[in-house]
Amino acid sequence: MTSEPASASRTTLTWGGAGLILATVVPIVAELAFLFPPPGTSWLYSAETPAAGTASAVVLVITFVVLAFGIRGERGIAGPSRAGRGALVLFALTSVVSAGYVGMNLTVVAVSSGALAVMSILSWALQIARVVALIVAAILVFRAGVVTGAARWALPIVAFVLVAVKVVSRVPFPAVVDVWLWGLAAIPLGLLLTGVLFLVQGLRSPRTIETPTVPAA
Repeated sequence: MTSEPASASRTTLTWGGAGLILATVVPIVAELAFLFPPPGTSWLYSAETPAAGTASAVVLVITFVVLAFGIRGERGIAGPSRAGRGALVLFALTSVVSAGYVGMNLTVVAVSSGALAVMSILSWALQIARVVALIVAAILVFRAGVVTGAARWALPIVAFVLVAVKVVSRVPFPAVVDVWLWGLAAIPLGLLLTGVLFLVQGLRSPRTIETPTVPAA
């Protein structure tokens, strides 16, 4: 297991943490509006506006690219791991489609059973890819040691919550529906907290001061 100096990714963590905070606002609002729709409004019409969802999706993808590859010559939070970098970006891309960034289509369209089956398979494939990507990213980010302290445990905890939500969603008992719904809201809230922890570590990290190389006499 490798470990980077605390200041090695100061700018990456600062901007990545801030971006993650900003990117989670829309899905959090969407999930809370689903749980607590405004008076007189059906939950079917409580999804976010397309413009806000699109802007947040762009911020999310850019944020995870920054966190994965680093900026200004810094290493990303997965260190040199190509698998870690790819998993972080894949998680962002699959989250855009399946985690409240894309508004619900409320138009009922008659489609064939075959088309519905294909859509169902694609939906499950995206969800599985999202879960696997986050698990891989969480493990490799933890091993890289670029993020430290509480921030190091943030992605593993979010990954655990995501897996738990997927498992609960398959339990055929009405009693677990509320647990599943609150779990859906807990995932973006966990990412928000992750962004806060990354931002705090970035701001607290000392600036790296480059000293000029003295030529040998």
